Amino acid sequence: MIEILSWANLGTTAGVSAAVITMTQVLKHYLTKVDPKWIALALSMFITIAHQFVVGDYSWGAFALSALNAIMSAGTAIGGYEMFVKPAVQQKL
Repeated sequence: MIEILSWANLGTTAGVSAAVITMTQVLKHYLTKVDPKWIALALSMFITIAHQFVVGDYSWGAFALSALNAIMSAGTAIGGYEMFVKPAVQQKL
């Protein structure tokens, strides 16, 4: 059985980006007054910081690196949406 949302997968940039794209698409319908890019950044920060707690590395350097990885993952998620999902939705209309 393939585990897509395992903690090991969420420790990678691609795993975080995939989870952020999916969750942002759901949450943006409920948080209509918030820009989806901020939702993506907040989710990315939450996932990467939560991963640090699960792994058990509580050093300041690990959390600083998690914050940088969160920014990179949010950028990847936003870029992936803008590049692939948005044109496909617009073409459907």
